[in-house]
Amino acid sequence: MNAPLPHATLMSGQDYRESLRRYKPRVFVEGRRVESVADDPAFQPGINAIGVTYDHALKPAYERLMTAVQHTSGKRVNRFSHIDTSAGDLLNKLEAVRLVCQETGCAQRYLTHDALNAIAQVSARIDDAKGGTEHTARFHNYLHRVQDQDLTLGVAMTDAKGDRSRRPHEQAHVDSYVHVVERNARGIVISGTKAIVTAAPYVHELLVMPCRNMGREDTDFAVCCAVPLDAPGLTIIARPAGRPGERLEHGEALFSRKYGQSTGVCMFDRVFVPWESVFYAGEWEHSGHLTYSYATHHRQSCIGARAGFGDLLIGASALMCEANGFNPGKESHLREQMVELITITESFFACGVAASVYAKADAHCEVFMPDPVFSNIGKLLLATKIYDMHRIAHYVSGGLIVTLPGPDEDHNPETAASLADVLRANPSVPYEQRIETARFIEDLTAGYQGGWYSVISLHGGGSPAAMKQEIWRNYPVGSKVELVERLLERGVAHDPERAITKNRQPGKCCDTGCTTPGQPVMVDLPEPTRPKACD
Repeated sequence: MNAPLPHATLMSGQDYRESLRRYKPRVFVEGRRVESVADDPAFQPGINAIGVTYDHALKPAYERLMTAVQHTSGKRVNRFSHIDTSAGDLLNKLEAVRLVCQETGCAQRYLTHDALNAIAQVSARIDDAKGGTEHTARFHNYLHRVQDQDLTLGVAMTDAKGDRSRRPHEQAHVDSYVHVVERNARGIVISGTKAIVTAAPYVHELLVMPCRNMGREDTDFAVCCAVPLDAPGLTIIARPAGRPGERLEHGEALFSRKYGQSTGVCMFDRVFVPWESVFYAGEWEHSGHLTYSYATHHRQSCIGARAGFGDLLIGASALMCEANGFNPGKESHLREQMVELITITESFFACGVAASVYAKADAHCEVFMPDPVFSNIGKLLLATKIYDMHRIAHYVSGGLIVTLPGPDEDHNPETAASLADVLRANPSVPYEQRIETARFIEDLTAGYQGGWYSVISLHGGGSPAAMKQEIWRNYPVGSKVELVERLLERGVAHDPERAITKNRQPGKCCDTGCTTPGQPVMVDLPEPTRPKACD
């Protein structure tokens, strides 16, 4: 009988909350200094969301999906701190993201996974260029600590940027970008500003990463390192997560008062980082590759996240049809809308699946990279179709989701009984359930949180323009051109200098155009525990 695999320490959601109390970061929200991030009402919806990623990993039904065996340590770790070494890893990560996001809307912790995988790739790339192993060894030491302590990491990638027409070293305000201001035997000192850092107030550490390719003159700005949240010199200015503390009797935030996401501006003022937490400092020629790798991993993860959000909209829209007295199976106009919502959700999720299946191992290490074309197409679809998803939910629900009297009237003795009589539609659905569903859809699509989901879907992980650039850059247009030229019998040989035929591919199933049938790629979960079948 095989001995059980060793486990890294896996925290529960409550353990995670308690772990935050051991940090004393300098955080501001709503114009005030935060005493305890773990206990501040402004951040509870975000902490609740990340807590789900911890609790699900401890549930026997989800263990094989929410955890994985890290090949460099042999330990079973949380899926969101695991390094992918197969298409199956990427598929399971995609399903895991969808699972936790259909519960929370956005569980945020998958950014930890995306950044760790990208840093693993660039560490190996630097070592190959320098003929050593130092960077990979340093990264593995850090990775194993993160896994053993079950940490959540924030990604401090997007710089404040300043004048967008100028490169980092040309900025009038040098702190528009994070940069190295000092190097010594113990480590480096960094200053500068990172904006739009997801979950910044309630992670354990920040991974500082470049947001663009760098030139030789930008050497000081080419830095990648890890910084504890309470490092001296780090200040975080955040916004509340969701709509915290908004009670049912005073608002309609049925979902976003429980789950949400904070972002923060992170200001580094001469923050010291020891060498063991520095993945590179000055290797400007590798910044573009790190940015590209992270973006590809993250855009595929975003596909799973918004598929989870799509699951929420599909379920709520179907409930609203029922509460209104309609059966979409018999009402063609509602059925068409519901099928469109399903098609949108599963179309971009299918791109995420394809990005996993057609993934390739990095040329410098064992990390599997999602296919960039399918990753970017899927992210582009969700970024632009999020507005259609909201529109469809509005169409099938009716105007009641924004015209319904406020919740206070539900408890007003002069109006409650009358409203319950006249606003009930389907005799088998109580009035209270109808209005609860209506307010749930309003929260997700027509209120503050609905607008937030739209914007974060459009710009999170890069703008649509960035995705279009990556699709064009990676798509094998050259293969299609040469196909037509062959059919036209032009006899034109492949010319690597010809711009239009530069991108080519040998075959989509693998690098050589073939693969062994029947290879296992995913964990074999019982049907009731499949993410899309979960309550």
